[in-house]
Amino acid sequence: MRIASSFSVDPHSGDAGAGAAQDLLARLGGRPDLVVLYTTEHHARPELLGAIREALPEAQIVGGTSCGGVMTERGFHASAHGAVGLLGIADADGSFGVGSAPVAQDAFLAGAQAIEAALTAAERDFEAPVLVWCCQPPGREEAVIEGIQSVVGAKVPIIGGSSADEGIAGAWRQFSTDGVLQDHVVVAALFPTAGHGAAFQSGYAPAGPAGVVTKAQNRQVLEIDHQPASEVYSRWTDGEVPASDIGMILAKSTPTPLGRVAGQQNNVPMFVLSHPAMMGAGGDLSLFTDITEGDEVHLMRGSPASLVKRAGLVVNDAIANGGWRREETAGGLVIYCGGCMLHVRDRMPEVAEQVAEAMHGAPFLGAFTFGEQGAIIDSCNRHGNLMVSALTFG
Repeated sequence: MRIASSFSVDPHSGDAGAGAAQDLLARLGGRPDLVVLYTTEHHARPELLGAIREALPEAQIVGGTSCGGVMTERGFHASAHGAVGLLGIADADGSFGVGSAPVAQDAFLAGAQAIEAALTAAERDFEAPVLVWCCQPPGREEAVIEGIQSVVGAKVPIIGGSSADEGIAGAWRQFSTDGVLQDHVVVAALFPTAGHGAAFQSGYAPAGPAGVVTKAQNRQVLEIDHQPASEVYSRWTDGEVPASDIGMILAKSTPTPLGRVAGQQNNVPMFVLSHPAMMGAGGDLSLFTDITEGDEVHLMRGSPASLVKRAGLVVNDAIANGGWRREETAGGLVIYCGGCMLHVRDRMPEVAEQVAEAMHGAPFLGAFTFGEQGAIIDSCNRHGNLMVSALTFG
């Protein structure tokens, strides 16, 4: 297996796609079988995909839009006119396929149809892939995961991120071999010949306060411990996020999300995070994940320093889970929460540098998403917020 990355900050989408594709070919030393593409919303245009397809006609393409930029082993890449990032995998003895399906009214069905199409494209129908890479719009990620698992089972790692934009305005898009898509699930079924390792964590720790969700609806927490959720959350944050702040609270709540224990590793609880998005006038708290009555939620806290360090640490864990020495790393992919990126944007070159160090200089592509998916323990596939999901190959 050979892996290479490339990027472009050319303001013209067609030129950016052509330049990044030609650079990828040169660095890879041949044509890729799978191309992972992430770009800011500025370049989510047919001319970008057209240029990439023209240069790489045989490659399967998967990806989506990234918030603010992309990162590779050569740094954090952003500009006023957007940025494009590619990761190419050449593996003649492996199999790779990409499939997509519209979300419409049934995200579960979309997940199932997309993975079935990906398996067909890989010419491995009715087989369980080694792993699945996914991209979808924010909103119904849990149902998408369930749909994928209905086809391949719950033990296949599902890794990826929800597409993002610059202003939470719905300008996010998904990319497949077929082109630029809107409100689609796009997945890649991977049967690589090289070993892989994955990790899914956050840069947050429990702050102490915890309670039980006693009333909830979809992604809204109505009550915690039989009290209005917004009042409880405000009290837990010591008033940093006042209950009177009706409306969007994403920026204020980034340092203090809610966490739920997904399992334990070496007797250490592993949390999946939920980012509080809005305060409602009725005391409700809206999240970017599903929530159910009976869930125990913990207040989590993260500092800029912990968010900067976390991506490299998650890559280290992914390599350790793969079971090879760091210098044997062939490359990988990193999904880093867009909200975390915005919180520490001035230090993103440090984040890219630490990931590159963890990868021992191997090529990688990183994207900034509005929701992260990964396998926490025993391929326990989850959707979370403010998380880092890493996939490495050795």
